[in-house]
Parts: sequence; C-alpha cells; structure tokens
Amino acid sequence: MKKSILSFFISMLIGGQWCEAQSYLASTIEKTDKEAMQYEILGKVGSHYWVFKNNAGISTIAQYNEQMQIVKQNDLSFLPKSLNGLEFISSNDQVVIFYQFQVNATVYAAVAKLNADGKLMGEPKIMDTADKIRPGSGTKVFNLLRSDNEEKILLFSINKTNASAIKVKTLSLNKNFELLSESEFIVQSQNKKSALSDFALDNQGNLFCLRNITQTNMAPAVSLLYLSADGKEVIESAIVNNSLELDEIRLKIDNAKGQVILNSFYATEKKGHVEGLYSYLWDVAAKKEILTNANRFTDFNRGAVSSKRNLKNVFDTYYLDKVATQADGSYTVIAEAADSYSNRNNYFSRWDFYWGGAFYNPFMFNYWNRPFGFYPWGRFGWGMGPWGFNSFGMGPWGFNFWGNPFMWGNPFASFGYPSVTYNANKIALLSFDAKGNLQSIKTIDKSQNDQNVDQFIGYGTIENQEGIHFLYHQKRKGQHSLVFNSLTKQGQLEKGAVVLANEKNYEWMPRMLKQVSDNEAILPYQNKNRIGFAKVKFK
Repeated sequence: MKKSILSFFISMLIGGQWCEAQSYLASTIEKTDKEAMQYEILGKVGSHYWVFKNNAGISTIAQYNEQMQIVKQNDLSFLPKSLNGLEFISSNDQVVIFYQFQVNATVYAAVAKLNADGKLMGEPKIMDTADKIRPGSGTKVFNLLRSDNEEKILLFSINKTNASAIKVKTLSLNKNFELLSESEFIVQSQNKKSALSDFALDNQGNLFCLRNITQTNMAPAVSLLYLSADGKEVIESAIVNNSLELDEIRLKIDNAKGQVILNSFYATEKKGHVEGLYSYLWDVAAKKEILTNANRFTDFNRGAVSSKRNLKNVFDTYYLDKVATQADGSYTVIAEAADSYSNRNNYFSRWDFYWGGAFYNPFMFNYWNRPFGFYPWGRFGWGMGPWGFNSFGMGPWGFNFWGNPFMWGNPFASFGYPSVTYNANKIALLSFDAKGNLQSIKTIDKSQNDQNVDQFIGYGTIENQEGIHFLYHQKRKGQHSLVFNSLTKQGQLEKGAVVLANEKNYEWMPRMLKQVSDNEAILPYQNKNRIGFAKVKFK
C-alpha cells in the first residue's frame, strides 16, 4: 500500500509548487491486536521499527522491517502486570525501559535495557523509591527528562504532602543511567498556592521549570526556577509584568545559544482579546534575565491568520504548540487555531481556562512533553496522555495516565450526552529575531473537524537539517489525503505536497506521528477501532 506524488501537475494544482515525492507504506493490522490495545512508537533500532504494544495486560515489542511487516515479537514478561508509569528511551542499538510499580505503600522506579534484538540485557535495576503512597492508587510518582543531545537524564519526583512546601528530589544520570549526583530542594508553596510546571533539561544537565503562585483576584505570579546540574544552586527569577495578562506560558531551551525562552500570548485586560505575544529570555551562563519583549499584533498581523472582517478576536482561538530555534538566536513560534462546541450551544471559550492557559495544568508533571497534542479541551483530562484517555488519580504526587487510546473528548455522546464538534484549523508560524521582535507571520491553511473524537485532526512534525516538516490528514468530499508542508531553515514555507490515501475506512492519526530517522516517521491509523502503523517518508 504505497502511495506517492508522481506528477508535477498534481502538486501545482494542490500547492502551487513542486516538491519531491512523499510516500507512505502501511502495515496490516495484526489479528492479536485488540481494540483496547495500548501502544507507543519507540523508533528505529538497528534495521527495524519498534512499537510497544499492550494487549489485555500482555506487553510486547513488535519489530517491523522496511516493508512494514512484523519480523519479530519480543515478550516483556519481566514487566509487572500493574504499572504506575512506563516510558521508553530509544537509540540506534538499544532501548531503555523506565517503569514504575507499586508494592503495598511503596512505589519503585526501575530501568531495564533491551539490545537491538529486543532481548533483556542483565537484570532490571531499581533507581529510586517513594514511600507512604496509598495502596492501589496507581499514582505516577517519578518523572524522566532527557536533554536534547541525549547525554543527560534527570529522574525527579515532586512531593506536595506538606501544604506549605513542595519538595523536589532529583537524580542526575548520564546516558547509561549511571548516577552523577543527587539533590533535594524545597519550594515554599504558601498553603498550596504554588505549583510547578513545564520542566526542561538543558545539555549541561541544568533543570528549569516554571513556578506559578495563585493570587486572589489576580493572574498567577510566575517565575523561572533554575537548578544547577550538580544540585548545589537554585535560582528563582521573577517574570515581572504588571500590565499584561499572560496566558499559557511555554518554556523552550535554546542549547546552541545557552538561553531559556518563554513565550506567552497576552491580553491587556481580564477576559480581553489576545493582543500580542510576550517573550522572555534568560541567559544560562549569566544566570539572569537578558530580555523581555511584548509584540502587539497589528491589523496586518491579524489579517495574516484570518480573512474575517472583524480582526479583534482572531488570535483568541490560537494556542501555542512549540518553538523552533535557529543558530543566530532567532526563533519561530508555532500555534494552531482550535475550538469546540456542542449541540447544546456550549461553545468553547479560551477564558474558561484563563490565567494559566487552556492547556496548562500545574499538577500534570509529565504534561510538558505534550506528545499527543495540546488542545484546549485536554486540560482537565479529556485529551490524551501517553496511554490514552486520562484517568484521574490525583494525590500529593501527581496524576496518572492510563486508559483507552481511542475515545477522546466525549465518548458517551450517543447516550444522552451532548454531541461535541472539535475543530483544528490554521497553523500560524510567527518568526522572531534574536531580540524577540516579530518579523513575519505565515500560515498553513488547513480546516479539520470531527464529531465526539479528536485524534484524527491536528498535525505532526519532524525536524531535520532542512527545517520543520508538517503532516496533517485532510478529509474532503469523501477523499482522504496526507498533506505535507515544510518550513525551511531560511524561513520559507513550502506548501502543497499531497498524498492521496485511498484505503477504505482508514482514519489517520497525525498528532501521534513519531520521527524515527532524519526523513522518516511512523504514523498510526485506525481501522474498525483497531490500530495499524505506516512508515511515512519525507523528502
């Protein structure tokens, strides 16, 4: 089942310019893969593409060859039947499995290594433990971060059992999971008025996160926290801003420039329209703020993302997704227009989640990764976590992520609940220079919607030396297409490559796209409530 763009004529009709051929190759769905299968795409290990699968509590690694045929299945029988958390770190020759399990009131954090054949290397190793966890709670206690250069790993836990203080414990590890240093620090929480979010690790092993302090009748006070790689130094830098109402702050590390970049849409009054984008830069070497900038959107800027006559509120449905940095210190902020409404006239409003943003949840300590999208309705558990539909198991240690990977939004709409329409529309690419000044706005013009589920809308990306490449699924007049766009390193948006996807009843899931090599990714699809996988080639 291989499709590709073979004619200049098709590309000119769809996108107005020529691209090299893009293609995909889909696997068949295994008979043993059940409807409620949990999965994670791990990457390319050796010459095979690895996918973790869990069917009714049985965990395996499926290895696909270049033709997307399964050539090997590895049983992971060493994993406990009941897990509090499960994560994977893949490289060219091995996969490290990081998992959490509970025995009585103790949660254990363990690692196991698989070689390129999928066989266990040695015995699993316990890395840390946490006591006094309610038995059967399924609480996810430990969190894992890896630096962009894949050399540094941080294992940390956050304890909020004390109402006046948040205790953060960290284990700094090298890429082989060998301990480098261990530390603890306390964040005063003023009777649970503080919360930590958006954790990130730079290439030197320094930890960064945001601290949010709830204030009566005011937006939260926000500061940037820095913990040195050796755990000996903690610095808090307040994000001082008295006139702007910041919304959904996002943190990005620019390792090449040694900077931390924060971006946030802002309004000038409570529940006002989005007026612009605020940027904050912090220098890692100097250990201080070096720049703040508030770019107010002009009508020209607003007109770049909408054709509406009334331009005042056009950015109200846009939400930040990610930031791409360049070698000269410039960067591009990527945002997508998203909203929802029900048949009971319940239209989604950004301000339902104001002061923190529609996607911001300080309690979800794994939420900064956002591997499956960032849609506003996902804030309180209606979106995907690493395992699918979120289940709430909130305790002093955080949230759980377990459940059904298919039902997003409202799975019970046909049983008397309101029917919900989800929309994911244009992608805005906002380019800034090294001083945080807005230079240009470009858009990828898409329009997607679905009823009661949302995993088939949105987009996925891969990054390589050429730039950022976007993929989304378009349904139009009964025809399914995979649409490719690219933002080059020079800032040029190349639009329009389209691959027709004619398989009947295939629903593609672009937000779950996982990059596995420089120009390849694995894209899941759903057919009759069961999951299959396709290899997508970007050129």
